[in-house]
Amino acid sequence: MLEVMIAMVISAIVLSFIGMSLISATRINKLSESRNTASNLAEQKIESLRRYSFGDIASGSDTVDSFVREWTIQDNMGKPRIKNLELIVKWSDSKDNEHRVTYNTIFYNNAYPYK
Repeated sequence: MLEVMIAMVISAIVLSFIGMSLISATRINKLSESRNTASNLAEQKIESLRRYSFGDIASGSDTVDSFVREWTIQDNMGKPRIKNLELIVKWSDSKDNEHRVTYNTIFYNNAYPYK
């Protein structure tokens, strides 16, 4: 009888560790999916900003589902044909922890485009 009780206790401990591992893996998977979605949204916004004429590119923000995109455009003071872009995509998880991905790139105004 004692051996059965010890086996049950060991089994309960092992099963609880397996359960915690599954919960942790699910959280990591969800975070990875959200980070991938945020990266895709950032890339989409950068590509849409590239379609604007150089003088029309401006800072702004928008919301897509539960993701907030904020982008800041700054003129490069030393180089008037270059603008710097910082784009941040933020979201909150189920525990209200804020996560973010940040992209930085430049826009270049080619004054002499090739024909």
